[in-house]
Amino acid sequence: MTFPLMPGYDHINLVASLDPVAAVRDREIGDAILAYPKLLPAGSPDFGYAVQTGAEWRIGCLGSADPSTARYGLAADLRREAASGRHEPGVGAAMLAAAGRLDPEEGEQLPKDEWEIGDRRYRIIRVEKYTLLGDRVMEPPRPTDTPGSCGDGMLRGHLLEPAAPAGQWEAQLRLNLVGHMPVPGTVPDIVLAEARHAVQAHPGVVLLPPTFVAVEVKENGWAPLTGGDDPEQTRRRLARYFGDLLPRLREFQGDPPGPQELAEWERAAEQIERATGHAFTAAGREFRTVRISRMLRLGRDGPEAPRPSDQERYGLSGTACEDEEEEETS
Repeated sequence: MTFPLMPGYDHINLVASLDPVAAVRDREIGDAILAYPKLLPAGSPDFGYAVQTGAEWRIGCLGSADPSTARYGLAADLRREAASGRHEPGVGAAMLAAAGRLDPEEGEQLPKDEWEIGDRRYRIIRVEKYTLLGDRVMEPPRPTDTPGSCGDGMLRGHLLEPAAPAGQWEAQLRLNLVGHMPVPGTVPDIVLAEARHAVQAHPGVVLLPPTFVAVEVKENGWAPLTGGDDPEQTRRRLARYFGDLLPRLREFQGDPPGPQELAEWERAAEQIERATGHAFTAAGREFRTVRISRMLRLGRDGPEAPRPSDQERYGLSGTACEDEEEEETS
C-alpha cells in the first residue's frame, strides 16, 4: 500500500491570533525563552512508535530507553490489537506475524523499525529531550503545567500536527530547535555526524508535552532522583523515594537502615509532601522540580526513526511501552 507524505512537515503556521488558552501557553514560551535562553540536552532520547493512517500520524506510545525496547512495546500492542476483534482476519494475522518477529519466543528480535499492516504504517520513532537553562538554573514548571494538562507521559494517541496554528514564541522555539545539535567534543564523531544528517533529512520540528524531574541541588551540580508526568506527581514520587524506595533499596543492597535513618527519611517525606512551589528543602537538602521539554523531528515521509548509533549507545535496558505506567512509583 502507498502511504501519503506528511503535509506541512517543514512549515510553521504562524498566526496573529490564537485561542485564549493557546495564547497563554505561547506567552509562557516567550517568558521561558527570555529567562532561560540556552538549550541544554536533557539526557538520552526517548523511543516509541507512531502510527500512520491516511495522511495522519499519531504517537502509539513513548517511554522506551532504546529502539529494541520500543519494538517489544510495539509487539505487545500489535498482539492486543489482533485480539481486539476490530480487524479483518488477514490483518489480525499480519499483526501477530509482525509481533512474532519483533518479540519471538525463541531467537533474536528482528531489528526492523517500520511495518505496513493493512491500512496502517507503524514506525519506531526517536524523541529528543531538552531543558532551557538560565543563570546556572534549569527551567522550572510553567504556570499551566498543572495535573491533567500535561497528559500521559507515554502520549498514546497524540496527534502530530506540524501545520497547526502557532504563536510567535512557539514559532521562535521551533526555529531554534531545528538546528539544535550536540556540543562538539561531548559526543562521539559518529553521533555528531548523524545529528547533522537529521537536521537535513528531518527539517521540521513539533513540540510534545513535557515531563518533569526532581533533582537534588549539590555543590558540583544537580542530581536527578525521580520524575513524573506533572509537577505534583513528581513531588509525590520524590516523597515516596524517601519514605518507601530508599529503605527498600538499602535492604536489597544488604545494608538495611537503622531506626535513626528511617526516622530521618520519614521526616523528609513528610516535608516534601507539605512543600509548595518548585524549590524546597527537606532533611537539610535542597530540591527542585525541572521541566523536561520534548521535541520530535519530521521529514517528508513522517517522524524521525532511530539513528544508526542509537542501539549501540543506549543498549537493551528501558521501560517497554507494553508496561502500563506504574501509578505513584519512581
